[in-house]
Parts: sequence; structure tokens; C-alpha cells
Amino acid sequence: MAETHTVFLFGSVKRQVRYTNPNIRVVETPNHQVRNVLFTFWRVLCLLFTRPRLIGVAYTEAKRYNSLYEQWMRFSRFVPVLLYRPEVFHIQWAGKLDRWVFLRDAYGCKLVLSLRGTQINISPQVRPELAEMYVRHFPKVSGFHAVCDTIKQEVLQFGVDAERIRTIYSVLPETAFKSFRLPKRIADNRVSLVSVGRHHWVKGYSYALAVVKLLVEQGMMVQYTIVAPESAPEDLIFAVHDLGIQDYVQFEQAMAQSELFGYIQGFDVLLLPSLSEGIANVVLEAMALGVPVVCTDSGGMAEVVKSGETGWLVPVRDPEAMALAIGQMMQTPEDDLQRMVSQAHAFVKTEFQSTDSLNRFLELYDDVMV
Repeated sequence: MAETHTVFLFGSVKRQVRYTNPNIRVVETPNHQVRNVLFTFWRVLCLLFTRPRLIGVAYTEAKRYNSLYEQWMRFSRFVPVLLYRPEVFHIQWAGKLDRWVFLRDAYGCKLVLSLRGTQINISPQVRPELAEMYVRHFPKVSGFHAVCDTIKQEVLQFGVDAERIRTIYSVLPETAFKSFRLPKRIADNRVSLVSVGRHHWVKGYSYALAVVKLLVEQGMMVQYTIVAPESAPEDLIFAVHDLGIQDYVQFEQAMAQSELFGYIQGFDVLLLPSLSEGIANVVLEAMALGVPVVCTDSGGMAEVVKSGETGWLVPVRDPEAMALAIGQMMQTPEDDLQRMVSQAHAFVKTEFQSTDSLNRFLELYDDVMV
């Protein structure tokens, strides 16, 4: 993108990344408060000599927040954006739109908003004030990026013109495609399952544990692993012991993506038991790597997982259907399983490669500037 545009990356730097292209500029807001004060003071001075009016805009917006600390944190993040004044400001999370919508009136900035799973499917139902904010502010957004067609349809309820929404799928790293390998037929009555994702009720892990219980009762030797960035929560640990499946379930800490790819390939099945999704990246990665997938028909998953063609798609909250799909996968002849996995790999390689997605983003930004 920086070959034709100047790209500003605003935010806190968690890990230093160096870009060779001079058109990519990292505009850091330090987490360390002393550095933050120094950086913000310098930026305010720069604004004072270029656009002094915008200092008042940042101050007025920051005063909307309750505590002095929060007001300072917001002010220190508003100032750098107002100093560099990007023509298009892309907001990654819909729940944070309220913080940034003032940029439109401050200097005519065009806003682009990403529409992702939970923040569209679930959060507005749980938090009515968020749904009200969407209805109030979505008309002020110039263009929307939806991670799947299902999310695009969901957001229409908030009064968004469908013409302003562009579906752009996530991009998979090239290393996933290069690591592809065909699976071998699973040994009779022995299967290893893996799920990857944060410990949150929306991930449906309690239903996956019920699947393990069903498979064990059917006489199968099952090993189920959940990989997550946090330690296993109390409710899941209790459920494992309550179901009597502690010998068949283990919890692993999250790992670097390069390590995760090889780790996933050591399992027979990638299981996604989610109650709601946009399109789960881990399913796409498994398809690229050559790991068979069984997943729920949640969010946009039906756009990528076609039962009998690229994997197994089952109803949400249905452990019996998940167990049945895993059993069917275990009984699938090796040639048919490899054909299905190859089709899944070809599909994601066509639909989720970087060149197409980049071009669609550029078209989106160009459209909002018209």
C-alpha cells in the first residue's frame, strides 16, 4: 500500500517493527507516561504553529471522558492524528468508533470502519448503548470493510447503505500455503482434535467438551487440545472433571504463528465449536495447511466451509452433530479425504491471498475519497 500512498500507523508500540519503505510512518503514543508527556508536549507545540484550532478540538473531545487519567490518555492519542491529518482514517474496531468520529468535522477526514464478528453479531445485543451508538454514528462513516458477507448483511440493521460496504477477506501468510501437506487416513478409533482461540463463551468450548464425552462413550480414543493465550478458566476445568474426561483433554498456552502452524499439523482435525464468528482465521489456516476442519455454521463460516467439499459444517450448539461429523471424517477413505483437503487448500489460496485483498482495500480508500 505504501508504494502509492503514505501510510501512518497510530497507536502504542508493543513490539518494534522496522519498515524499509519510507512511506510507512509509525506514529507512536508511548505507554510510559514520562515519554508520553514529552511526545505529546512536542506535538502540541507543532500543532500550535500549524493548526492551533485543532488543539482545542482535541481538548474538547478529551473532556467528554470521566477521569483525568482517561482524559489525558485520549488527548495524547488525539493530538498525533490531528497533527498528521490523514485523509482516510481506518478504524479497526467498531466499538471504538465513538472515539474517532469527531475527525470528520475536525478537518474533513474520511472514516473507514472494519466490521468484525463479535462487535457486530453479539456486542450490540448485550450492550444496547452500543447499538444506539452504531445507529447514531454509522451514517458518518464513508466506507466499511466487512470480513465476510454475513457480517455485511448483519450491519444493514443499523441503517448502513449496502453500497458503502465492501467485503474483503482476511489475508493468510504465504508460509501457511507453503507448509501444505496431505493428511493420512486416521487410525481406527483414535483421533486427535485441536481448537485454537481465546477462552470466551462465544468460542463454544463447553460444547466441544460434550463432543469429547460422546466420542469416548462410543469407544474412541480421543485427545482434545485447546490452545489459548490465557490459562484455562475455572468453568472449563470443572466441566472437564464433571464429565470425567480429564484423561482426554489438555490446555496449551498460545504460541507464535510460525510454531503454531507445525503444531496444528500434528492433529487429525481442527475443531471450531464457536457460537458466533466472522470468519475464523484458524480455520482458514488449517485449510491452507492441509488439516481437515469440522466447524459450526456460525457467522460467515458457511462462506468457506462446504460440507463434503472443503470440510464439515455442523449446526451451532449441537455436540451430537459435531461428533457425527468427526466420525464421518474418520471413516472417509484416504483418497477422498486428501481430495477434500486439496479443494480446501485451493479455495483459500484463491480467495485469501494478499494481492486481491490489497487491491480491494485500495479501491475502498479511493472510493471514499471521491
